[in-house]
Amino acid sequence: MEYWKKESWISYLKNDVLPLYESSLSILNLWKMLNEFDGKLLSDLMKDFPKIELIFVAGTSPPDEYEINGLAYIYKTLLGTSIKLREYYFLKSHGKEPKTACKVEETGIMSYINHISILLERVLNQACELNLLTASEVQNAEENSIKRVGEILDEPEKMLEVFADFLNKALNLTATYNEYTKLLWHLRKITKGYIEKFYPKILEPDVFKFFQDLGLREYIVPNVDDPDIRDMYTIFSFDYALRFKSLDCGSSMYRYVNIDGMEYRLAPSFVIYLPSNEPCKTIGGCLCRINELIWYSFTSERFQSVLKLVVDHLPDPLWEWIKEFKVTFSHDCYFIGSSLDSYESLSRLEECLQAIFVGIAELVMGERGIYVFRKKGRGEVIL
Repeated sequence: MEYWKKESWISYLKNDVLPLYESSLSILNLWKMLNEFDGKLLSDLMKDFPKIELIFVAGTSPPDEYEINGLAYIYKTLLGTSIKLREYYFLKSHGKEPKTACKVEETGIMSYINHISILLERVLNQACELNLLTASEVQNAEENSIKRVGEILDEPEKMLEVFADFLNKALNLTATYNEYTKLLWHLRKITKGYIEKFYPKILEPDVFKFFQDLGLREYIVPNVDDPDIRDMYTIFSFDYALRFKSLDCGSSMYRYVNIDGMEYRLAPSFVIYLPSNEPCKTIGGCLCRINELIWYSFTSERFQSVLKLVVDHLPDPLWEWIKEFKVTFSHDCYFIGSSLDSYESLSRLEECLQAIFVGIAELVMGERGIYVFRKKGRGEVIL
């Protein structure tokens, strides 16, 4: 991997990131088109889209039964499409047109794909500004996604191919399988010493300038006398942020505290809150966030049953990533210090660096101090 060459990153953006954007748009544009049908009569839609009936009724039976893994059930689960089947079959039994209203709702998986697509768009816009991609390349991807929607409306079964294509491209973009995403993930919180050890060419002036264009910045500079130690433990980061939300524990006696904007569940765990408006704006920050969102989509019980409608075998890229590194971190919340202003606090930081580098722990700097939080479990917390 020639990470120090601009051409390598152009290839990464063109061959890995841009195709995922096109694939995500194909799904989103299909949903937007279907959403325009919300409230309209199926009989009227069939005049312009003869195969549209399959989306709502293929694999169903009277009076109102959905066949699991039937096409209408899959569309309903993934894209939120439905009609009143009992009404539909009643009208059909009397030889009447299916004048039943279509309903289209936003599903959890569609909201999630939209979230990923927004971040991908930010990456590509930044890439165009940096002359890593051209506006015409992005426009071609957007136009191709619209054409794909027309193909699906002509053959609704093709939606499964498009969805499977999205999952495959998303999987291949993760740090688990993509060396360039892996590098970006490592850089999300990293000391200069670790950069020198694992990616030394980044410290060359021209290369470092390029990574600054990708969003790499100084995050924390230790306030200690020794210049060599200060330099070695200076932390760099993208505009990568975590927001936490407490779990719903009902009537249990768990306590919650807010630490620098993070709600922390004292016992036994915490989960990441997925905000609708991401703070990430740079290429590096957005791709780190995209990576963990994709990891979560394959790991979360919320989405596993949904995605298994599209693919027979659902991989677990997050678990594959964890298994690759023999690193542990035993603290739920580890206080480094009010700042990196002593060798004692740097010693605490040193204990956490491997876990932070891999991503099983996250360093957070707040107004009242510096903390390292452990990221837990498959499906319990997003890495």
